Amino acid sequence: MKRFFSVGSRSRWLRSFRTWAFFAVAAFTVASLYPDQRSFRYSYKQGHRWEYRDLLAPFDFALPKTAVDWERERQAMKSSSPLIYTLAKDTVLEGSASEMDWMLDPSSKLPPPGRELHLLRVGDRLLKLDMDRLRTDPPLKQGLRLVWDDSLSLELEREAMEAMVPNQGKVAKGTLVIGKGATVDAEAYARLEALKLAYREGEMQGGLRWNERLGLLLLTSLLLFMLFLFLRNFRPALLDDLSSLSLILLMWIFAVALCRISLMFGVDYLLLAPIPILPIVLRAFFDTRLALFVHMLAILSVGLMAPDGLLFVFLHFIAGFYSIVSVSFLYRRAQLFLSLFKVLAIYGLVYTGLLLFRDQPWQSVESRPFLYLGLNSALVLLAFPMIYGFEKLFGLVSDLSLFELTDTNSPLLRELAERAPGTFQHSLQVANLCEAATSAIRGNPLLARAGALYHDIGKMKNPMYFIENQTTGLNPHDELRFEESAALIVGHVKEGIRLARKRNLPERLIDFIRTHHGTSTVQYFYRQHLRDFPDEEVDPLRFSYPGPRPFSKETAVLMMADSVEAASRSLVQKDRESTDRLVDAIVAHQMGEGQLEESDLSLKEIGIVKEVLKQKLREVYHFRVVYPSA
Repeated sequence: MKRFFSVGSRSRWLRSFRTWAFFAVAAFTVASLYPDQRSFRYSYKQGHRWEYRDLLAPFDFALPKTAVDWERERQAMKSSSPLIYTLAKDTVLEGSASEMDWMLDPSSKLPPPGRELHLLRVGDRLLKLDMDRLRTDPPLKQGLRLVWDDSLSLELEREAMEAMVPNQGKVAKGTLVIGKGATVDAEAYARLEALKLAYREGEMQGGLRWNERLGLLLLTSLLLFMLFLFLRNFRPALLDDLSSLSLILLMWIFAVALCRISLMFGVDYLLLAPIPILPIVLRAFFDTRLALFVHMLAILSVGLMAPDGLLFVFLHFIAGFYSIVSVSFLYRRAQLFLSLFKVLAIYGLVYTGLLLFRDQPWQSVESRPFLYLGLNSALVLLAFPMIYGFEKLFGLVSDLSLFELTDTNSPLLRELAERAPGTFQHSLQVANLCEAATSAIRGNPLLARAGALYHDIGKMKNPMYFIENQTTGLNPHDELRFEESAALIVGHVKEGIRLARKRNLPERLIDFIRTHHGTSTVQYFYRQHLRDFPDEEVDPLRFSYPGPRPFSKETAVLMMADSVEAASRSLVQKDRESTDRLVDAIVAHQMGEGQLEESDLSLKEIGIVKEVLKQKLREVYHFRVVYPSA
C-alpha cells in the first residue's frame, strides 16, 4: 500500500491511474452527499419577468395566506369570539333567566368594545344576552349584577385563533404557476413562495430520478475536471504529490459534507456552515491562487445542493475570498482572531446587500440568520487544529510550522552555528536574499527563508572542507585528489537530506536541500582536473550534483541567491559594477545549463530576482567614508 501511494513510482502510467482514481472517488463521494430529494432551482424577484419555461405545479401544495389576509382574519375572529359573563356573588337568581333584565356591574372591569356575541354562564348553561336592552333599561329592584369572566373569554378566543386555517387554498398538480415571460406580480410571487416552501418542507415525495442523479454526477465531475486542468497547467507537481492532492480533495469533500449536515436541520442552518475554513486551510499549505480556485469550485458544487443557490454562492464566495486576503500568512495567531471579526463583518454586509436586492421588507427580517453568521465566523477558529492535524496526517508543512522553523534558536540551527559557523552566516545571508526576492515575485517568502536556512546543514559532517569554515589558513583539499574533493563537496547534499529526515524536517524543506545546486558541476575541481590531466577523458557526472533541478519559484530563487552570495565573497572590488556583472553572469550560466527550466519562474520574474539580488548586494557592500586615522 505504501508503494502504491509513493510519489517516486517509476511507472508514469501508475501515477496517472492513481491520480484519476483519486478524482473519481472524490466525484462519487461528493455526488453521494447531495440530498435524496428535489429542490426548488429557480431565482426570481417580484416585479421582474419570469425568464424560465412555463412552470407547472409538480405536485399538490398549499397556498398560504398573505400576512395582510392573515392579520385581517385574525382581527375578525377576535372581534367575533364571545364574551362570557357570570353572576356577581351577591346576586340571587329568581324566576326564569330568559324573563329577567340584567345590568352590568359598574364597578367590575369592562370587556373590550366591538364584540357582537355576549353570553351568560349559569351553571352548565350559556344564555345569550341582549346588551342593548341591558344598557337602556333601568335597573331592576332585585339589583342583579353581571361580571365579565375574562379567563374563560380569553380561553375561547385562543381556541378560536388556533382553529384558524393558515392556508387560503391549494394549487393542484399540473396547474400553471407562472408562464414564461410573465411578470412576477404579487399573486404569482405568493404562489412561487408557496412552492419553494413546499420543497423545503419535503412535500415533494420521492427521491431524485436517474437522469437528475446522472446530471448531478456529471456536473460534479466537470468541476473536478476543472481542478485537474488547473493543477496540470499551473501546479503540475501537485498531481504527483498524492499527499497534497488528498488534502485538496478532502477539503472539498469536507465543505460539501458540512453543508449537507447543516441542511439536515433546515435550510437556515446552511448559514452555520463555516465554509471559509476551506480556503484558510488550503492557504496555510499552498498559494493563494490555488486556495481561491478550489474554494470557488467547491462552493459552486455546494450551490447545486442549496435551495437558494445564488444567495449561498454569492455569500460564501465573498466571505471565503476575503478570508484568504485577510489571512495572508498564518504565522501570527492574532491574525486569525482578527480575521474572525473581518469575516463576520463581510458576512453581515453581503447578507444585508442581498436582502436589499431582493426588496425584502425590514419588518420581516429575522435576527436568527445574523446570529448563525456570527457563529459561522467563530467556527473559523477550527482552522487552527485542522491545520495541525493535516500536517501530521499528510506530512505537509504550514506557514505556522515554517515560522517556528525559521527561529535561529531551534536546536538544528544552533548546532549548525556551533559546528559550521561560516556556513551558518552564509545561510543567514542567503535567507535574507531569498526572502526579499521571493516576496518581489509574489512567492512564499517564509518558505524561501526556511529553505535557505537549512539548505546547507549537510556541511556539518565535514565543515572544514568548505571554505567559509576555514579560519586557520589550512585547506584539507590540498591533500586530496580532485575527484575526492568533488565527492566531498557534492556529498553535503546527500548528507543534508539524511540529516533533515533524521530531524523530521518537512519534505518541502528537504526539496530545497536536494535542488539548491540542481545538476550543476563543481566547477573549480572539474577545471582543475582538466588542467592537470588534459589527456584523460573525464566524465562530468563524477563532478556533478545528483539533482533534481529546482521545480518551484522558491527553490529556483534559492539556487540563484546561494550562488550569488557565495561568489560575491571572492570579489576583489565590491562596487556596483562588479556585483551587477557577477549576478548577470551567474544567472546567465544557470539558465544556459537549463537549471531553471523546470521551475515556475518566467523570464520577467527572473529579471525581478536579479534586480533584487543586485540591490541587496549593494546594501551589503555599500561604499563607506574612509575616516582619517588618529
